Amino acid sequence: MGSVNPPTKRAYGDKTRIDMNQSYQVAYWKQRFGVSEEELGEAVRAAGALARQVEAYLKSKNVR
Repeated sequence: MGSVNPPTKRAYGDKTRIDMNQSYQVAYWKQRFGVSEEELGEAVRAAGALARQVEAYLKSKNVR
């Protein structure tokens, strides 16, 4: 059985949660949602770390 390696900058596997303390994740999600780091941080604080909730929050604010 294979072991699961932790995500790295090259292989960012867990794309369901947003960790604002990881610069590569912040960069990925900023590009993915088309928002600034400040907008992304606000959305994570308001909606939580789950990407789908952040996406819904951003859509409701018409940021995206």
